[in-house]
Amino acid sequence: MKVEKVDENKVKFILSYEELKMRNITINDIEKNNSVAKNLYASLIEESNLDEEFDDSHIFIEACSKNNNTVILTITKVENLPDINTYNKNRRKILYRIDSQLYQFNSLDAILNFCDVVKDENLFFGNNTLYKYDDRFFILFSDSAIKNKKFIKTFVILSEYCSRYFSYSMFYTTIKEKGKVIIDKRAIQKLMKFNQE
Repeated sequence: MKVEKVDENKVKFILSYEELKMRNITINDIEKNNSVAKNLYASLIEESNLDEEFDDSHIFIEACSKNNNTVILTITKVENLPDINTYNKNRRKILYRIDSQLYQFNSLDAILNFCDVVKDENLFFGNNTLYKYDDRFFILFSDSAIKNKKFIKTFVILSEYCSRYFSYSMFYTTIKEKGKVIIDKRAIQKLMKFNQE
């Protein structure tokens, strides 16, 4: 395992698939963001003696596959995360980057439920397209949408309600090439209007 501390708020862990196997963890465990993956992140922080620095902090975890046998886990500490109800009144500079463009939902109802929950939050969605692939639904955000500093609150809630999310390098091409476009551009915005009718 290689540890790269990018700055005081961000650290990267580079692990081989063999190292994951020794920990009885698969890439699927990481992609699903389940309890096994969360335990892995906690272990990595502790093993690297970074637990005090990341203790009691809001953290965002991103995973991507660099090549066929290497996984990069990036953990970013976010201090003073604004409350969702006061976010639009008191915006703060975001010092980190989100690269999760693709969000999986297991049913259209799950997406509509998400839209119903966030309809009064005035979140930023930007350009996004709804795809169907392999009996599941995927919302793909444009690169400019996820780079907008206002997208952070969207990411926080999306990561709670979707079943999985992926960075640009994971699964993105498959969805664009093989998935069926259900709503092109501003999909969430259109679904929210539909949900209110």
